[in-house]
Amino acid sequence: MEGKFLTIGQIADRLGEPPARVSYIVAKHRLKPVQRVGIIRLFNQEQAEAIKQALFNMQVRGDR
Repeated sequence: MEGKFLTIGQIADRLGEPPARVSYIVAKHRLKPVQRVGIIRLFNQEQAEAIKQALFNMQVRGDR
């Protein structure tokens, strides 16, 4: 899946999380989109994995 970009909504769907929670992680960790299409922010696979890890860490620590 190299070169494929994902929106926050697509990342949320893949992880089974609400888009608001994914958006929170993006803001908290100051992740910059790799590309933009208008107002749509696009993230690469590495960033999606970082979001996944941050959500996992949030669940483990009980930050919900």
